[in-house]
Amino acid sequence: MTIDSRKYTYSVLMSVYKNDDPGFLKLALESIYEKQTVKPDEIVIVFDGPLNESLYDVLNSFKKDKESVVKYYPQEVNRGLGEALKIGSEHCTGDYIFRMDSDDISDPYRFEHQILYVENHPDIDVLGTDIAEFNESPNEPDKRVRSCPEKHKDIVNMGKKRNPMNHVSVCLKKDALFKCGGYQTLLLLEDYYLWLHMIGAGCKLANIHESLVYVRVGNGFDSKRGSKERIIGWRVLQDYMLEIGMINKKEAILNMFSINIFVKTPSWLKKYLYSKLLRK
Repeated sequence: MTIDSRKYTYSVLMSVYKNDDPGFLKLALESIYEKQTVKPDEIVIVFDGPLNESLYDVLNSFKKDKESVVKYYPQEVNRGLGEALKIGSEHCTGDYIFRMDSDDISDPYRFEHQILYVENHPDIDVLGTDIAEFNESPNEPDKRVRSCPEKHKDIVNMGKKRNPMNHVSVCLKKDALFKCGGYQTLLLLEDYYLWLHMIGAGCKLANIHESLVYVRVGNGFDSKRGSKERIIGWRVLQDYMLEIGMINKKEAILNMFSINIFVKTPSWLKKYLYSKLLRK
């Protein structure tokens, strides 16, 4: 299957929040349309509550001359990422949904490479990629890479202890997303929770080893990844994995012990662990 003979349609799903940086948003939007070698059929953006004037200016400018492609869904109040993505996914008309965050940058070949893969592997329900993390510029020479397993069985094994997909990189089959109940709210862990539900529903996941999304990690990224709110979410994850028989009670206890230790680890040590052990 080639790009020109593709059978499916593709939407991009993004949520925007009032505290997002307008400059970062502009770069993110440019990266998913103007700079793509293959453009999406639709871009769905949920306004997670009222925004500021600078964000509205960026969004209005981006939509100009693309009204048939770019669709906005403003919400009166902030509901959080999980609810915003649930609302947005219900408005997506594409057979597949690409996720994108408002401060990251997609590689120009991202959609082309992922579309070719899912067109040639129709049994795959979710396709992710590696991501390259940067501080100031995606051209930095010392970017660190978060790589996830390629094959479904290895993704399941990693999922027992760590998030096995890079959320911002995924291309989701819409039917499979709704088969498992869609996005649900679980503070800071909506994506991990979704992969577990998809695994439990019998969906097939895969990753490709290309860094097709550049993820901004400044502003305390490492310390936020170990915030105390995650402990509550991790309990929910363990309960669900126990329910579907993915882990046993001993593994659940060890997982909770690990996350508690990680949360109490100083920020400087978290940064070292991400750089040396959890990233390439």
